[in-house]
Amino acid sequence: MADGGDVNNNGVSVTFGSTSGSGSNGDVLPHTDGNVAPSTNGSGNLRGSDDSTPAPAPAPSDDTPVPAPADDTPAPSPDSTPAISRAGASEPIVVPAREDFTLFEVLNTEQPSSELVKHSTDHVDFLPPRFMAPGIVGSRAIPTNNWWGNMIAATKETRVESVWTNPYSVRPSLSTAPFGLNINYPYRSRAFGGRTGNGDAVKFYLHGLLNEVTFSTSEFSSTAPNFEVYDWDDLSVQTRMFANGDRAKKIEFTLVSGMAYVSARYTELTPRIESVYAIVKINGQGVSPGSKVTSDRFVIDFNSGEAWVLYLSSTTTMKLDGVTALVAAGKFSGLARIAFVPDNGKLSVVDKSRQCVVEGGNVDARDETAYAFNWKTSGNCDGGLLHYAQIHHVDTLDTSTTRDTGLEAYSTTRGKMQALVTTSSPPVWKFQDSSDIVADFYPRQRPSSEDVSKYNMRETLEKDIGADWNMPSGGSYYFCGKWAQKYASLCLMGNDYSVVGDDKALKDKCVAKLQQTMTRFMTNNWDSPLVYDKIYRGIVSTEGFKAHDPNADFGNTMYNDHHFHYGYWILASAVLNYLSPDWSGLRDLKRMTNLLVRDVANPSWDDQYFPKFRNFDWFRGHSYSHGVTPFADGKDEESTSEDINFHYALTLFGRATNNHELANVGSLMLRLNARAVKTYFLMTDDNRAQPTNFRGNKVTGILFDNKADYATWFSPEKYCIHGIQMLPFSPVTEYVRTKQFVQEEWDQVLSHEAIVKNNDMSNPWLSLLYVNYATVDKQTALDKLTQVSLDDGLSRSWALYMAASHN
Repeated sequence: MADGGDVNNNGVSVTFGSTSGSGSNGDVLPHTDGNVAPSTNGSGNLRGSDDSTPAPAPAPSDDTPVPAPADDTPAPSPDSTPAISRAGASEPIVVPAREDFTLFEVLNTEQPSSELVKHSTDHVDFLPPRFMAPGIVGSRAIPTNNWWGNMIAATKETRVESVWTNPYSVRPSLSTAPFGLNINYPYRSRAFGGRTGNGDAVKFYLHGLLNEVTFSTSEFSSTAPNFEVYDWDDLSVQTRMFANGDRAKKIEFTLVSGMAYVSARYTELTPRIESVYAIVKINGQGVSPGSKVTSDRFVIDFNSGEAWVLYLSSTTTMKLDGVTALVAAGKFSGLARIAFVPDNGKLSVVDKSRQCVVEGGNVDARDETAYAFNWKTSGNCDGGLLHYAQIHHVDTLDTSTTRDTGLEAYSTTRGKMQALVTTSSPPVWKFQDSSDIVADFYPRQRPSSEDVSKYNMRETLEKDIGADWNMPSGGSYYFCGKWAQKYASLCLMGNDYSVVGDDKALKDKCVAKLQQTMTRFMTNNWDSPLVYDKIYRGIVSTEGFKAHDPNADFGNTMYNDHHFHYGYWILASAVLNYLSPDWSGLRDLKRMTNLLVRDVANPSWDDQYFPKFRNFDWFRGHSYSHGVTPFADGKDEESTSEDINFHYALTLFGRATNNHELANVGSLMLRLNARAVKTYFLMTDDNRAQPTNFRGNKVTGILFDNKADYATWFSPEKYCIHGIQMLPFSPVTEYVRTKQFVQEEWDQVLSHEAIVKNNDMSNPWLSLLYVNYATVDKQTALDKLTQVSLDDGLSRSWALYMAASHN
């Protein structure tokens, strides 16, 4: 396949979102605007913590000015749930009651202290969001890692990159005609490339970006429209286009994860539906240029062999303009909906639910095992809401009010999706996930006395605790966080009877040392301290601002990888709260830790100072790593193990601070995340999501919305591609990396690696491979771990301890 594109069998040029390195270096080559950051690997107390006080009213803003909105459009209320009414909606929107699903209550409503974290507006000039409706910037927390982030991503380019609702991709076309919203069913243009040497496995697969259908208007024919994002919720984003600055004449799009139809609400504009393909039939009848069809339902057959069905809210005459466009006879105010028809035999399924319009959705939870998608709808939903579900949804969905229609489509990188009809009123998807995952400070099986003695664990622990602990003021926030969790794990071992017996001297020494080491974190005393960004509203490193480098510290300043970076610190804080509950420094420690918790995992719209769940995508079941710059292949996730580590840390911090609600939120996220990782990222031979010719790699590498690439951001080595999916090791690792998976990964890939075959004990990545291998061969792993060089986030004590915790 030629880099950047291919030609399908209809002679239509297909543009691919990015090329992928297929040479010996194995580099990932995403399309960006140059602001590419490689992925790595608040004040006050949170509700329910042991020293909490009633949350005060929101503090007044400090005197740091936030740039004024672009015009005088009224700003949305900053402390309210996003508006559910959609301008121009013909019918009221129905929102389900929360019932007993009330876990996601606000944690804190205090403004981050400007004494602890200075307030910054540097992102006004550094990486500001674009295409935001007037009144939003400065009045509302703006999502930075959402699936639709390409629409507001910071760039000087006029092109807007695609976003993937799945099974569709959509893209606002503002730089080249036809102007409007491009719609694509990407699965039909899937392409594979490269070889990894893991059996017959390919290195990557990706999808073309075709303008299969474009919602446009005659008024956009010669001039690009204005475009803006004006609202969002947990599962959707609301956008609009209008010509010549006139918002009274517009098209509004509510883009929802899993939507079965793409909907466009026209107001006083002339609909124009375009395609790169020729239209050969409408409603079963052959057509030619100038043909007119009057209806409210148009089944459109293209010369590509595919069919789409277009619905209009009122009977309208559409004329074929040339061979690729349908144009309405006059101005139209109403709803247009279009859906790809993967199976003509299922067209009746699509027809039946055509009047039930999904207008968004929010996520609620009841406890650590139950959550729900509350779909907002308008129109006549007597026929039920038709919506696509991913594999992990179907596995845990309450089917009492939801049934499978037999209609199937494919997502880009997460496998087959099933179209479900939900008949409850209003429609709700309820999930129950009772997976056996126990999040504890200690593994469910402690090392045996024989292993503790044979491998000198106590002596090794004494040495590690007595060593110099590094925490430089100019260090990377990411690497310093890894070290903090490494040191904290030593203190846990010092408190474990199986290692030290009744002697707590090592624990006391370790805790005192950890308290001192964490002082820099508690006081934010770094060469590049954290600040509170008032533009997007979040906690970011100043290193990127100072260096004018978005990539500094793996892109922390541009909101890359916050769940990776901050999870380590939250875990270390949890350990200190657990082991030294009477320490005088806990109040300051909690104050700083709580800010990081709110930055990544704020569960409520009522906390106006941070977005709701910055990184975690409840529909997809995992977090997104990439921040506020665009990628042609969409958002991505690389290190699933560091994603897991964040949710594990959140759970432990909640428990250690007696914040039971936070612990349950963390535990639920951990449970869902583990299921998604095992479904989409770690591929056993019987994996149901990934293509057969990709499964042999055993791990996906970097999973984008449009591409899966067996690679990392930092190295082409296979041991890195796999190792970054292992670190850091913790007592919950075994619930994600199952024995079946570890055995297959070792037998099919890792055992063939040169560092394993040549016993390269000087390579620190080997330490990760052998802690992992202990799941299936504990003794071999322990023998290696007594000598191998260690990853910088792994102590020898913890490596031996975790390896010995297996049967």
